[in-house]
Amino acid sequence: MKSTKQQGSPDPLHGHPELRRRLRDTAARKRLAERATPDLPIDGDPIETRVPTVRAGTLFDGILNDLLVEKNAFFDAVCAQWNTLFPDLPARPGRYSDGRLFLYVRTSGQLFALRPKLPKIKKALQPIRESSPDAPKRLTINLEIHSRVSY
Repeated sequence: MKSTKQQGSPDPLHGHPELRRRLRDTAARKRLAERATPDLPIDGDPIETRVPTVRAGTLFDGILNDLLVEKNAFFDAVCAQWNTLFPDLPARPGRYSDGRLFLYVRTSGQLFALRPKLPKIKKALQPIRESSPDAPKRLTINLEIHSRVSY
């Protein structure tokens, strides 16, 4: 039986797929450069490394949603009664969205000290939840650290 493989030196790139790929890409760029119009720049980026761009409308919608403040009777009632319910608590209501009340504190120490008190805070807010028409069925209280919390 005759072998179809030529007798002679073995393939120097055998076992080096990365080197073979680089040489193939370099040769493809050279062929592209030979066919390209000299006045136009060559786009050398492979298609798979290009990142899809975000449309301007989507970007502006996200920015506006972050800046808009929605009126909510429940959150307004919590803010109005906070100092009477919790006069010595080092946290303030910061924002409210989708049944989640975010309390702002200044330091991580305050955050860790308030974490065990969250069930008591939730229980104290129960009368406000019952009286407010915009109150959520399920309330979650989260703590966030903000340096500019006024007491």
